[in-house]
Amino acid sequence: MVTSPRSPIESHAVHSERLMRHAWERLEQGDRLQASEKCWGAVAHALKAVSQRCGWRHGRCFHNNVIALHLSNLAGDETLFVEYGMMEALHVNYYNDTKPEEELRPYLNAAEDLLRRIGDAVQRIGADSPAPSYDRRARSA
Repeated sequence: MVTSPRSPIESHAVHSERLMRHAWERLEQGDRLQASEKCWGAVAHALKAVSQRCGWRHGRCFHNNVIALHLSNLAGDETLFVEYGMMEALHVNYYNDTKPEEELRPYLNAAEDLLRRIGDAVQRIGADSPAPSYDRRARSA
């Protein structure tokens, strides 16, 4: 099992749930930037939780992309990876502030659906699934 040098104080799953709640709270307060970043963080931590459970590497930022594609392929759910890509737009919004509140609400709703689907995919593939290839040139797992 591959882990990060230091384990988080709380599990990535706990972080994911809390960040999603915070995303909605921040959006209600009118803080679009924090709502965007909290939502993105919820998805990123959910993927790290999958990696931890399956014993996959997850310590670098680009690992999330690899993990999302691999999970999507293993679960036979190509929309999972597409929706993960949509969530990356929230991370970009944190830096650029281009999305008004009415655009963020559908993203947060989609993120909640994506988080459920990530959980469902993990249940289908099991914890002993093969690790993805982290070669950035690789097209699939």
